[in-house]
Amino acid sequence: MKYLLDTNVIIDHLRKRHFIEIDWVASGCAISIITLGELYYGTYKSNRPQETLKAVIKLIEDSGISIVYLDETIMKIYGETKAELETKGERVDDFDLMIGATALVNDYVLITRNKKHFERIKNLRLI
Repeated sequence: MKYLLDTNVIIDHLRKRHFIEIDWVASGCAISIITLGELYYGTYKSNRPQETLKAVIKLIEDSGISIVYLDETIMKIYGETKAELETKGERVDDFDLMIGATALVNDYVLITRNKKHFERIKNLRLI
């Protein structure tokens, strides 16, 4: 089974608050390029940007986490899912929808603490 890690899981790990115990390397864990952007945003917004940036880069390099880039198929699923949800009067943050679409297209199980947002995405597997 392959896992896509949500931003909050990475942040928890950096803060030593492990939401879930998993061997990231053996499990073939990945993050979306969106997650990487959110991590960089948090880094530069922090009180210690240089220290935080080093920790983020070290975690990604040392853990062997791969980065999944957006492509046309992911963006198609994103657009389709966003339209379906809006038709039902539901909203999910665009970044979360892109992360969810990334998991769907690449057959990942998404690991997140924010299940409420993601469970509205049809066929998305969550932990």
